[in-house]
Amino acid sequence: MRKSYIVFFLLFLCVTLLIVQAALKQEDEKNSFDPGVRYPVDQLREDYALLRTALEESHAGLYYYSSKEEMTALFDSIYKKIEKPMTEPEFHKHLALLIAGINDGHTGMLPSQEYQTYLSNQEHIFPFNLRFIEKEAYLFRNYSELEDLTMGGELISLNDRSMSEIIKDMMPYIPSDGRIETSKYERLKRTEYFAQLYSLIYGVTTHYTFEYRSPHDGKVQELQVKGLRSGPLSQVLKQRYPEAVKEQPPIEIEYREDVAILTIRTFSDRPNPSTGTSFPGFLRKAFREFAEKDIKHLIVDLRRNGGGADLNGRLLFGYLIDEPYKYYNHLEIMRNEFSFLEHTDAPDINKMLKLRTKPNDKGTYDYIIHPNLGEMKPMKPTFTGQVFVMIDGGSFSGSGETTSLMHFYKRAKFVGEECGAGYYGNTSGIMPTLTLPHTQLRARIPMMRYHMAVSGYKYPDRGIIPDYPFTRSIEDLLADRDTELEYVLDLINK
Repeated sequence: MRKSYIVFFLLFLCVTLLIVQAALKQEDEKNSFDPGVRYPVDQLREDYALLRTALEESHAGLYYYSSKEEMTALFDSIYKKIEKPMTEPEFHKHLALLIAGINDGHTGMLPSQEYQTYLSNQEHIFPFNLRFIEKEAYLFRNYSELEDLTMGGELISLNDRSMSEIIKDMMPYIPSDGRIETSKYERLKRTEYFAQLYSLIYGVTTHYTFEYRSPHDGKVQELQVKGLRSGPLSQVLKQRYPEAVKEQPPIEIEYREDVAILTIRTFSDRPNPSTGTSFPGFLRKAFREFAEKDIKHLIVDLRRNGGGADLNGRLLFGYLIDEPYKYYNHLEIMRNEFSFLEHTDAPDINKMLKLRTKPNDKGTYDYIIHPNLGEMKPMKPTFTGQVFVMIDGGSFSGSGETTSLMHFYKRAKFVGEECGAGYYGNTSGIMPTLTLPHTQLRARIPMMRYHMAVSGYKYPDRGIIPDYPFTRSIEDLLADRDTELEYVLDLINK
C-alpha cells in the first residue's frame, strides 16, 4: 500500500513538473516576442503580393465602391512604400490603409497572433470608454485610477494632440461600407478598438495626458492616467458597470397600449435565453400576438444590431409585406477556384464552390444555393400597421439588408443615425482569414457579394438616411434615458 502511494506521488510530481515547465515555456515564448524585429524588403513584398493576389482573385466587392483604376493606383502606391525593412506594426499600418481603402465594412486587417498577445500584455489602453456626438468625444465610462472624475466631460486632447486631429487621422484606417461615417464612429466606441488603432497610428504608449472639459462648470483640466491591460480592463468593467456586461436577450417585446416595441439586438441563430425559442419561433409568436392585440403601430429597434443569419432578416421583412417579393437579386462570387487558400483557415472552399456556383454572363459566378434567393412569399399574419425603425451606425450587415427592403417597399419610417450598412448590399458570407507567411499579419477577406433586390436610392455609397435624424445627448446616455424611443412614441401620438 505504501509502495503504491509513493509511485502515485512520484507520478503526480512528474506531471506537475511537466505542466509547470510547459507554462514557463509558454511564458518565455510570450515574453520573447520582439515587436521591434524588422522584416527584410523581399519578405514584405512577398506578403504584400500574396495579399494583393487574394484580394484581386476573391474579394467580390473590391471594385464596388472604388473603381478598378482607383484600387490599382492604391495597390501600386502602397507597394512603392515597401522600400526598406519594417517592423510588423509599420507594415500593418500600410496594409490597414489599403484594406480601409476598399470601403467594405466586412474586410479587416489584424495583427499576428504573437503581436496581439504582446499587445494585450501592454498597459496601452486609454482607460475610458468614449462616445462621439457631432464628431466630438466625451468620456462615458471610467476605468482609470481617477475614480471620482465625473463622466460626460468633453475629451479635448490626448497626449498633446487635439481629438479633432486624432479622429481625422483615424478615419482613413477604419473600414466601412462606402462613405458611411456613422459605422466608423461606432467602432471607435469600443475601448480596445480605439486603443489598438491609437497604438497602430502613434505607437504604443502606457501613459496618457489629456485635457478634459468639466460637465459642471466648463473649465478645462489637464489630467494624467496610466494605461490598462485588457485583462484588468475587463475586471474593472465588471466591477464598476455590472449592467454593461449583463447579457441581454437577443430579441424582446414591450407594449405601450397599441404600440409594440420589438427590440432585435442580433439576427444570430442562438435561442432566446428567456423563452428558449428560436428566432423564427419568437417572430411567429410575436406577430400572432400583434394581430390578437390589434396592434396599430410597431417600433423595430435595430440599433447596434450587427447582423447575423441572413434568413432571420428576411423573415422579419416577410411579416411586413403582403405580396410576393425578391430579397436578393443574386449572390456573386468572383471565381469558383482560388489559388491562395493554403494560407487561410478554410483550405477546402474550392470544393464547396464547385457544387454551389455556376458561371454567369458577367464573367463571374452566381452562388445558387441560399434560402433567400428566388421569389419569397409573405409571412402570416402580415402586419399592416405603421412601422418605425430605429437605426444607427451599428446597424450593419443583415440589419442593412432587411431595412433596405423596408425602405424600398416604403414599409417603414426611419429614426436615428445613418444606417451603418450600404443600401444595395454587402460583401460577406464566405470570409476566410488569410495569414501572410512572413509577418503573420491576418486579413479577413469576404468573397460573396450580396446584391439586394432594391433600386432607385439616390445615395449608392451610403446607408439609409433616416427620415427623422436623432442623436442622444451625452447626459441621456449617462442616465440611460432612451430619449430616442420617447421621440418615436411622440411621433406616433402626433
